[in-house]
Amino acid sequence: MPFLEDKFTGLHRVGRRSFDETERNFVGVNGPHVLPHNETGVIGWGTSWRMQGHLLMARRTGRPDYAERLAHLIDQVLLARDDLRGVSDFRGRGLPVWSTAHKFTAASVVLHDTDDRPALEITVCPPHARTARVAVHPDGDRHFRISVTGPQRTDVEVAGLSLDPLDDRRADRVLYAAYEQRTAVTARLLPSDRPGRGPRRPRPGTFAVRPAMVSLAAQTGMITYPMAGLARLARERPESVPAAVRGRIDGYLEAVDRAMRVHDEQWGTTDDGRGFYRWLPDEPVSFAGAELPTNEFLAMGRTAVQLAVVTGEARWRDRATAMARALHGDLTVSDGAAVWPYWPGFGRLYQGWEATGSAKIDGSDVRPSYRAVTVPEDVTHALIDIDFLCLYHDAPGLPEVFTEADMRAVANTFTRNVVERRGRGRAPWMRHDVGGEGRRGTDREQAHVAAWLPLRRWSREVPRLVRAIRPVTPPPPLMGVDSYCAALLTS
Repeated sequence: MPFLEDKFTGLHRVGRRSFDETERNFVGVNGPHVLPHNETGVIGWGTSWRMQGHLLMARRTGRPDYAERLAHLIDQVLLARDDLRGVSDFRGRGLPVWSTAHKFTAASVVLHDTDDRPALEITVCPPHARTARVAVHPDGDRHFRISVTGPQRTDVEVAGLSLDPLDDRRADRVLYAAYEQRTAVTARLLPSDRPGRGPRRPRPGTFAVRPAMVSLAAQTGMITYPMAGLARLARERPESVPAAVRGRIDGYLEAVDRAMRVHDEQWGTTDDGRGFYRWLPDEPVSFAGAELPTNEFLAMGRTAVQLAVVTGEARWRDRATAMARALHGDLTVSDGAAVWPYWPGFGRLYQGWEATGSAKIDGSDVRPSYRAVTVPEDVTHALIDIDFLCLYHDAPGLPEVFTEADMRAVANTFTRNVVERRGRGRAPWMRHDVGGEGRRGTDREQAHVAAWLPLRRWSREVPRLVRAIRPVTPPPPLMGVDSYCAALLTS
C-alpha cells in the first residue's frame, strides 16, 4: 500500500493523507463496509475507531464530507442494534444496543440427563472459552466425570461427580472447590422439571459451549462516542456538517441516550465520589461483579462528556465528573511523570478476592476468586484514557478535575516513561505500558503513538517523539484504530 511520507511535510498534511489512504485500503471485516451485527465485537472495537477518525477529520479540517461519511457509518451501525435485528441478550431482552459474544463473553453448555431433562450448566470463562469442549463420562455406578478441553487451554478433569443435590459429591459444589483461575470452569445444578426414571445421571458425550450474548458497556461507549461527538460538532461548528446530516442529529442523540441508559444498573460510585461502571454479578463475562478496567468505563465517560456539553443534563455532567475523579485519583506522580493502573485502584481486580464458599457471597457467579492485578495501564488501552483526559479538561461547563500540573505529568508519562530512548543514531520506541520499566511494545503498539499528540500543549517534545516512533506503514492488517491514529496527526 503506497503510504508516502516526506520528512519535511507537516504532521497535519501527513495525517490527512494517511487517513484517506487507510480508509481506501480497508478489506474484510474491518471495512470499508459495516458488519450487520456486533456479535464478534468488530463494530465495538473496530468500526467505532473509524467513526472516531471521521469525527476528528471533520472537526480539524472543517470539511463537511468527513461528517457526511461519519453519518453514513452511523446509519449503518444503528441498524445493527439488537432490537432492530430481533435478537436477544442472555436475559432474553432485545435492547437498543449492540450485544457481543465470540471471544468477549463466558461460554456455557447445558448438560441433559438420561431422561433429557436440563441437569447441569457448565460455564467457561475467557480467554479461549468459545472453542472449549465439555466431555461427560460415567464414573462408576453412581457418579460421572467431566473434562473441559480446547485449543490454547489447560485441560481440566474432575471425577466422582453427582447430580444428587444431597450427595457430598454434588457437581456444582465440587467444581466450585476445584476452581482454578487459569481454567475458570464453574457449574450450576439445574432442578428437575419433571419426574424421571431412577437416579439422575448426565447423558454421556462431548458438547460444544456457546458464548453468551452480552451488551458490554465499554463497547456501547465506543460506539456512541462519535455519534454524540457529531452532535456536538453540529452545534458548535454547523458549517462543518451538511444540512442533511444536521437534520438527523436529534435522532442520533436519542439513540445515544437510549443506549447509554441500558447500562444504568451498572453505574456505581465510591464513598469519595469516584464513578465507574461495573459488570453485574450474574453477567456471563470473565470478571462478573467487578469494576470495568479504567479505559473501559472511560469509554462510557467520553460519551458522557459529549452529552453533558450538548444536552446540559446534570446526570451526564455528574457522571463525567465522577469518572474524571476516578482517573485522577489513580494518578501517581513520581519525578514529574504520572503512572496509573489498568484496573482501578479502588476496585475488586486491583485488590483481588478470595472464595467464600458461596457464589452469591463471592460477588461473582463465575469467578469464585481472583488474584490481585496491579499492572500499569498499557499503551494500547491508554488511547482511551488520554482522549478522555483531554476531552474532559477542555469541555466547557464541567468542574475542574485535572489541573495544568496533572496534564504536564501525563505528558511526561509519554516522554519519560513510555518512550525508551536508545542513544544517538538509534530510533526511540514505546514501551508496553506507562510504568516506565515495561518491555518493548509490539509493532502494532508503535503504530498507536499518535494517541499522545493531544498532550503536545504540555510538552514540546511530544510531536518530535511521535514523528520519530511512528512507522511509515501500520502493520497489516489495517484496523479501525489506524484510521483514528492517522486522524490524530491532523492536530
